[in-house]
Amino acid sequence: MTTVKCFHCLSRSTVHACLLCVVIFWGKRQLASAVNALQQRQSDALATQGFFCRAGYDSHECERRITELKAVLIQYRAGAPKNWRWVIVRSEDWQPLAQSLHLDRESPAFSAITERETFLEDALFFAHPGRTDELVRHFHTPFDQLLSVAVGHELGHAICHGGSEAIANRAAEQLRVGKYPDCAGNMKSLTPIEELYLHSQSPRFRHF
Repeated sequence: MTTVKCFHCLSRSTVHACLLCVVIFWGKRQLASAVNALQQRQSDALATQGFFCRAGYDSHECERRITELKAVLIQYRAGAPKNWRWVIVRSEDWQPLAQSLHLDRESPAFSAITERETFLEDALFFAHPGRTDELVRHFHTPFDQLLSVAVGHELGHAICHGGSEAIANRAAEQLRVGKYPDCAGNMKSLTPIEELYLHSQSPRFRHF
């Protein structure tokens, strides 16, 4: 009887407050569950990818760049092929590397298709005087979008097993809207930016 009496003594505002507490508690649990599920899907999506920094980075610098790279890769839901490696290279080491491989020095990213590796210049992650302005002018892309554009393009090469620069560009566009790229579809006419990308290169390497 005492319990019933106490229940009937509750004011309407108190009951509403209790119901609100229940709703808030339930909402927080649902939100936490959704966040955990999203984090698990993101972790699964990157589970087969390898992330590395070449010599010259301290652990904090390397981890910060890898975190940024993972955040960009998550946006491309189709994902990279399994067991793909992503290697970040200091800008001061980039030019000698590109030169040794006979690649375009303007490019801040390239993929070694047979080795299943993509190399990314540090200037895509962190503004470097001179080099950053050069990339923005060359690719007509704001600095804060350079990494995403470069990653999308290299994913196009990776998923399409090389392919032309124009095919990689089209694949990147499809990836951005959540579609799996059609690597064999009919190509539209090349735009000026695609023509810029379309260099004669060793088929082993494809670049942004």
